[in-house]
Order: sequence, then structure tokens, then C-alpha cells
Amino acid sequence: MKFSDRFIDAIPWFIATFLVAGIVHIVSVLLIPEVAPHNAFARLAAAAKAPDAPNGGALVLSHVETGEGVIPFEDPSLAEGVCMFDLSKGLLRVQANVDGEDFLALSFHRRNGRLFHAMTDRSAIKGKIDIVVGDAKQIEALESEDDEEAPPQQLRLTAPSTDGFVLIRSLAKRPSDYGRAEQKIRTIACESVAAPQD
Repeated sequence: MKFSDRFIDAIPWFIATFLVAGIVHIVSVLLIPEVAPHNAFARLAAAAKAPDAPNGGALVLSHVETGEGVIPFEDPSLAEGVCMFDLSKGLLRVQANVDGEDFLALSFHRRNGRLFHAMTDRSAIKGKIDIVVGDAKQIEALESEDDEEAPPQQLRLTAPSTDGFVLIRSLAKRPSDYGRAEQKIRTIACESVAAPQD
């Protein structure tokens, strides 16, 4: 049997090997956030349980430039905070005042870290951000109590999972503004509120 014939016979095996390797690689990359024991949610939850963690407010994450912080390798010009939520205990309400000058961003994540909503201070109504997060039943029950003549002023988000976190970022335009950016995060209210009953 000629070498060229052997090579042609081996081509389907090479293709099959590459396909299987590609599938295994893609599946493993997609599963890592689900099965990793020390994922973002676990690290943030541990930080939120610290004795000095605020009650009813956002937790400011420590600023570490070495890549060893709770959320490593983040932009050093952004102060960061987090609000954890567990919708089995009630709705989450996030409130903030914005001035239109200091950039503020909020991103809402499921437990596995996947994003389900994001917004900036440009979405504020009359200088205020007011967001209620709940599961489908909680939001439906909340909407059933609305007065048709006075529509709600808050944004309502239906979370795809019971627990997750809100990542808050505030821009420090200069290194000297970093303390001010952290203070902006500290003024944000993150409170669990009772869900209306059906």
C-alpha cells in the first residue's frame, strides 16, 4: 500500500480526532463557571460576610493592583462594589443618586457570573436610579399592586436565578479621585424588601 493511500485513509481519523477535541474543549470552557469551587460568586459572598460588610448598602471591594483582589485584573481607574442577593428572602431594591458627572455602572449577574442586565448612570430618571430585582412570580405580584393612574418610577428586573450579585463600578478620573469614587459606591442602598403576597 502506497504512502499516499495510507494518508488518504487516515484523513477521516484526523478529522474525527479534531472534532472530538474541539467539542471537549468547548464543553469544558462552558462548564468551568458552573463547577469551579472558588468562582466569582463564592469570592464575593465570602467578602460580603466579612464583619465590616455594610448592612443594607454596597460593599466596596478592596483596590488591589497586583491581580490578587476579589475580582482580579480589573481596571485600576474604577472603584468597585458589590451587592449580593438571595430572592428566596425577598426582592432586592437598589437605589442611587447620580449627578451626571461621575460615571456609574451597574451590572446584574446570575450565580454563575453570567450577566442578565447592565445599565449606567445615563439611565437615571431625575437623577435617581431605582431598581427592583425579583423572580418572575415576585415581579408579577408587584405589578398586580400597581395603580394604573400612577405608573411606577422604578425599573423592575426579572432575575433568571434565585441568587446572584450586582457589580457596581464608579470611575475615578484621576488617582486622587479614587476615594470619592469609593464613597459614591458606599452611598448606594441595596436592601432586601418583602415580596408582595399573591
